[in-house]
Amino acid sequence: MDKVVKRDGRVVDFDGEKIRIAVKKAMDDVGFKYPSFVDCVVCPIEKMDKDKVTVEEIQDMVEENLMKAKMYDVAKSYIRYRYKREMIRNNDSEIMNKVTEKLLCKNVQNQNANVDERSFGGRTGEVTREVMKQYALDHCMNKMAKENHLSNRIYIHDLDSYAVGMHNCLSVPIDDLLKNGFKTRQTDVRPANSVNTAFQLVAVLFQIQSLQQFGGVSATHIDYSMVPYVRKSFYKHFKDGLKYLEPDDDFKINDPSEVSIDDDLYVSHQKAYKYAMDMTNKEVNQAVEGMFHNLNTLQSRSGNQLPFSSINYGTCTKPEGRMVTKAILETSIKGLGAKQRTSVFPCQIFQCMKGVNLEPGEPNYDLFQLALKSTAKRLYPNYANVDWSGNAGYDPDDPRTYFSTMGLVKLVHVKSFEPRPRVWEQSC
Repeated sequence: MDKVVKRDGRVVDFDGEKIRIAVKKAMDDVGFKYPSFVDCVVCPIEKMDKDKVTVEEIQDMVEENLMKAKMYDVAKSYIRYRYKREMIRNNDSEIMNKVTEKLLCKNVQNQNANVDERSFGGRTGEVTREVMKQYALDHCMNKMAKENHLSNRIYIHDLDSYAVGMHNCLSVPIDDLLKNGFKTRQTDVRPANSVNTAFQLVAVLFQIQSLQQFGGVSATHIDYSMVPYVRKSFYKHFKDGLKYLEPDDDFKINDPSEVSIDDDLYVSHQKAYKYAMDMTNKEVNQAVEGMFHNLNTLQSRSGNQLPFSSINYGTCTKPEGRMVTKAILETSIKGLGAKQRTSVFPCQIFQCMKGVNLEPGEPNYDLFQLALKSTAKRLYPNYANVDWSGNAGYDPDDPRTYFSTMGLVKLVHVKSFEPRPRVWEQSC
């Protein structure tokens, strides 16, 4: 025996020691205590009068010689070993084909609206996903779970993140983080003191949290969350109004975040009040527009992905909360950029609640109507029923008990001239 033809076509020198090692491992696996029998299996192969044989032919001869020597258990172990090696080779070949496909962008699908699969980070991420999926299937679940996923009986969402096991689809505690500030790996961030800063920090928080997990991030009641910061901004503008329009050196509020912008303390100074209201409206609209732009432009996760972000709103009847909701919906309707494109993020969820926004005469019914206009033009917002049975017993005075969600919208397209309803899907 001189040469061996490898599976990839390469021709190499025959090495009987490799066969001895494989047979010895099979013997050890079943507790076979006669290592001298290795030569009984290998020597006939070494003495064959052939110039070249394939690896597969050699393995067939090993099995045949083991059976002739009546070493049935060893033969069985060797066959299992051979099968496992074949599976590994097949997996390696399959995963390399997938890697090549992703790196060369042969089948770009852009399955997530927030991922550009052609970008540097996108290709790197897609390759990593394929490798991590295979790792999860091979090492992180039992055979039944793997087969159920591969046969589509059960779909394991975010399979590529299964092995890491980090968090998925979380609601960020916006209220506490804006009020108390927060720390990042590099620095710390002070509490927000204006609505403009607060909305900027929401975008920052979404980006930071998205790097610590897979899946999306959400704010459960952003209209309520922004009330203290609308009030702080209003107070600053009101003080400016007093300075230039209605001097009042004695006017002071110790904690503006606790005083409504409709309070008589403000309204009694008509000129300063009107000025502050106009400037606050302007600031809120600019702050909301800034958040939309940030969440649609500032990449995270290796520079290839926008954070999948969602905001819930619609139930706050305070003037500050209504101002925020109105600004969000008007920004949504207006669109982004020079071409007024529909904003992909944040995904918006309008929370519907009996007695608040569903019927004419209810305090936020006008905002519900504005939401419907936005949905008709921009697909967003989605809608969440706070009064559904699973949310029974919520506290009307505590928005943290309201039903909220990560929002995902899908529009079913039907080729027909007949009007078709939209089919909405909400997940997480």
